Amino acid sequence: MDTVLTEWLAGMGWRAFTWSLAGLLLLNGAAAIAFVLQGSRGLVQRWTSAWLAGNLLLLAVGIGVPATTSTARLVVSVAQRTVPTSVWADAETPARETR
Repeated sequence: MDTVLTEWLAGMGWRAFTWSLAGLLLLNGAAAIAFVLQGSRGLVQRWTSAWLAGNLLLLAVGIGVPATTSTARLVVSVAQRTVPTSVWADAETPARETR
């Protein structure tokens, strides 16, 4: 169970980082293209707060989710070493009686 859980957590952290990085590249690329094509200072003044908020959100997700999943993986590995193995053993579902 712990292997599946830690692999899932690692996958989620990596996926969040990848999507956040892609979002950052897309957001900043679109902003750069818009500024080059328009060349207006008014565009910068109107959209700077939204651009900054988007960057901060994507940065927080890209760093926060992997950090949280890494911490959770660490907790699972420490718990596996300190808690008796009977808790981590794969439990079999008891057979149901048919009448």
